[in-house]
Amino acid sequence: MSSITMIKNDCIVACELCIEECIACIESCNNRPEMQDCIKFCERCIDACRDCIAASDLSSLDKAITMQQCMESCYDCANECEKHEHESCQKCASACRQCIEECETLLA
Repeated sequence: MSSITMIKNDCIVACELCIEECIACIESCNNRPEMQDCIKFCERCIDACRDCIAASDLSSLDKAITMQQCMESCYDCANECEKHEHESCQKCASACRQCIEECETLLA
């Protein structure tokens, strides 16, 4: 397996983990009215990560744009989740940060 394929796979795996942690965070925060911003950012992050996975085989410009949008959504979600002490929020923030790192590596 080539190094670019491994990096691409790492990015996809990071996006998948980010989606899982965002879903867990939403489920944990769902009955808390004060957590609506957290839920909103998680939902956006899920959509962006799914788009990033789907774009992994697109041309480089389309992929780069989609990955940039994914990183921005992950960044916003991580910043929101880091404000909260709930374990699900902290795990989500960590997964978002990892996703950002993997996307940056692939774009480099």
